[in-house]
Amino acid sequence: MKDASITKKIIGLFVCGCFLLLFISEKALAASSMSNAANDDFLNQAMKIAEARDGRVLVAADQVRLAEIRVIRAGRSFFPQVMLQQRTSKGKTKMGLNMPGLADAEYNSEEYGVRAIQTIYEGYRTRGTYRYEVMMVDAARFNYTKTREELFARIKLAYYEYLTLKQEYRALSKAFDSVNELMKQVKNEFVNAKAISDLDFTEAENFKDKVEDMLSASRINLDFSVKRLIETVGVNTLDDINAVVSDELPDDMPEITFTIQDLLSFILTNNLDVRTAKIQALMADMRIKINRAKVIPKFYIEGFYGRSGEAFTSEPLDLTAAWSVVGRMSWSLWGNSLEVAYDNERTDPSTIIDASKRIETTTWDVRLSLLDDLTYFVDAKEGTVGLNQANADYVDTLKTRRLEVERAHNDYLNSLNSSRTYRKEIKLRERKLALMKTRNRLYEVPTVSLMEESWKYAEAISSYARVTFQNHAAVTELERLTLMPLR
Repeated sequence: MKDASITKKIIGLFVCGCFLLLFISEKALAASSMSNAANDDFLNQAMKIAEARDGRVLVAADQVRLAEIRVIRAGRSFFPQVMLQQRTSKGKTKMGLNMPGLADAEYNSEEYGVRAIQTIYEGYRTRGTYRYEVMMVDAARFNYTKTREELFARIKLAYYEYLTLKQEYRALSKAFDSVNELMKQVKNEFVNAKAISDLDFTEAENFKDKVEDMLSASRINLDFSVKRLIETVGVNTLDDINAVVSDELPDDMPEITFTIQDLLSFILTNNLDVRTAKIQALMADMRIKINRAKVIPKFYIEGFYGRSGEAFTSEPLDLTAAWSVVGRMSWSLWGNSLEVAYDNERTDPSTIIDASKRIETTTWDVRLSLLDDLTYFVDAKEGTVGLNQANADYVDTLKTRRLEVERAHNDYLNSLNSSRTYRKEIKLRERKLALMKTRNRLYEVPTVSLMEESWKYAEAISSYARVTFQNHAAVTELERLTLMPLR
């Protein structure tokens, strides 16, 4: 019986020493590890690899380039449209309708030159379209940044979860080894020394099973966290990331320097969803202005300069200098279309061989199309509905993101307070283990109670690791929502 008591004292001292060494080593590793995610080479390398491989990020980058090309296309409307033109034709003419036997005569014609069309005034259509496309570029860039930041946030959360479970599994493994050794002592006390009751032995087995179940669940969760991190980054194994992974999640959790009012103000200026909703509302308003500009007359001028001529095939084809100026106006009159054109065409008289050829032609062309532009009313209604929808989406998005910031900030505060509580609990468990070691040496505390306290200590370490993860996850969410480095 005395040997059994001495053995219990040794086992108790061994367990207390193991857990104390475990806690001290974990604190030392945390102090030497990164203090901020930005200093973690593994995390930085993972984000770089994911950014280069993620399909959604690549598509978002292509959308930015596409929007920039659309701006160039819209800007092209401010400059004249220039065309190189050449036209040739052949035909026949009846030399004498009342003179049988007279053969038909063939002729040909040719014209070539430069034609240019330039808009003089069309209200807000060209300028509005250009500004609309510029807004599209901003929206595409916001979408690209949002897609990339969401990817980075997923990687951070997966990485923090992996480090948390890795730390938890390591702590539970050491706890299980210690409890397993104590279980051997308890079994010796029950079977050989008959120093404890069957109830105490069953309770000791229950503690051992609890720690074993916690260790098994931690191993399963750790394996899944590795798979999640690999899938999120887009690699085959963690070894594909050319950096050394940290041993644990850093437990230094300094308070962020911004208040909740500061974070809420960042939503209005920095949040990508809010800024996208805002620019979509501006784009909807721009579409209304562009559609309204249809009722403003559009004036543009068209000019041609070149050479042209026509002659029978039996005669040489002499080309004469020719030019023309056309002024056009188009006007959408609330569902009707009015188009007026003035055409003045001239030929250089000094180069004309045929005296019957006209040297100047003036043409007026007026066309009124009735109810051919009913899409104006449809576009006007769609524009109003679209603007109202965009404004409603903006208000709803702003409210939602503010609530998300408050929720993440509450999670941050709760996890920060809980981490302090668990730190105190870990120190309390250490002191209690030391006290129980002394009392176990004096035969006042059975080995079963020492096993229970060892299990509670391991549970406190596991809880502290999870609270640390919750704190880092909350800060990551706040940074994603505000686009601000908070610590």
